[in-house]
Parts: sequence; structure tokens; C-alpha cells
Amino acid sequence: MTYVRVLEYRIDVMKSERAYESPLRVEQMEQTRIRILEAVTELVADPTSGEVTIPLVARQARVSLRTVYRHFPTRDALFDAWGEFVERSLDVRLHTYPETVDELAEFAPDLYRSYEQNEVLIHAMLNSKAARGARERTRRRRKRSFERSMRELTAGLDPHERARALAVVYLLVSAPAWQAMRDQWGLDGVEAGEAAAWAVGVLVGELRRNPDSIRDSKEVRP
Repeated sequence: MTYVRVLEYRIDVMKSERAYESPLRVEQMEQTRIRILEAVTELVADPTSGEVTIPLVARQARVSLRTVYRHFPTRDALFDAWGEFVERSLDVRLHTYPETVDELAEFAPDLYRSYEQNEVLIHAMLNSKAARGARERTRRRRKRSFERSMRELTAGLDPHERARALAVVYLLVSAPAWQAMRDQWGLDGVEAGEAAAWAVGVLVGELRRNPDSIRDSKEVRP
């Protein structure tokens, strides 16, 4: 080989080595990434924790600061990934509601069961100031999905009436309702899910039979 060809060969080898990552290496990187995200959960769920910073996450995860930045270059990137991690950790994708309103009542028990099984994550999302940004981002996606499922039922309502109907039904298929039923009324995930499913069914049935019922609530007041 000439010198030039040898040099080209070495460059090709270096490129191929750089591009190749062993399955073990990939698995180790994913395990480290998960450890970092779990550390965020632990910090967010801890009421004594203040602002959750990247150095604090690195200490909690027992990895170097450089390792955290390798996976998440900014704090926003870290919390975006954590919000997705929380959703994937649940049995039900929280930002994806059923396609039709008729499926909402059936959806509620599974959703509440998922909340119960992932209590630490849900409490962290609901109660921590540090999780507020991630919570807002996932809420926007959930609301869009929910509004699509309710579109047919609320199509004939004016904007104000539609907002009232959506607000009530949406509350019933949300984590705050689960938390209230659990903390204030002592219902477990199964009982709360059944109660929510019943209430959703009643409201959806009433809106379908008599959409005018939401137009003048004064008429039903004692």
C-alpha cells in the first residue's frame, strides 16, 4: 500500500469504530439514562427538596455531572425527557384519550388503576413545583386528545357551554380527581375508577339526551 492508501484505510477504520457501538455499551447507556430519570422522580417526590438542578440530579443518581449533560444538555431537555419517562412508566398513556366519547367511561377504571400503581410518580407530578413545566406540557397534549374524543358530543354547544361540559368531564378522568377521592374520601384506585366511570356515564348520557340541560343551569337550582 502507498502511504495515502494506508492513511485512507486508517481513517475508514476509525470512522467505522466510531460509528459502531456494542449492544452492551448501548444497554449501559440506557441504564444510566433511566437511573438519571429515576433520580429526578425521587427528588421531585421529596417534599424537602428545593429546586431540582442538574448537579443535584447527578448526586442523587451517583453519576458525574458530565454524564448527565451527555444525556440531557439542558435542564429543559432533562424535564422534557422526565415527563415522557413518567408517561411511559404508566400502563395508560396519559396524553392519549379514547377516540370516542363512548369509550371514556371504560377508560376511567384503567386510568385510575394506573394512577394507583404509580402513586409516587403521580404525586410527584401533581404536588411538586419542579414538575410544573413537565405537567403543563403533558396537560396540553392530554387536553387536545380529550377534546377530540368529546367533539361529536359538544358540537352543538356554544363556546361557553362547551367549555363547561369539557371541564367537568375532563376533571373526572384526571389525576387530581383520583387524588381527591383517595385523600379526602378514602377510595382506592379501583373504587375511585368505578365512581369516575359512573359519573362520566351519567354526564355523557345527559348531554346526549338533553344538551339544553347545560344551557340554563339556573333552572335546576333549588
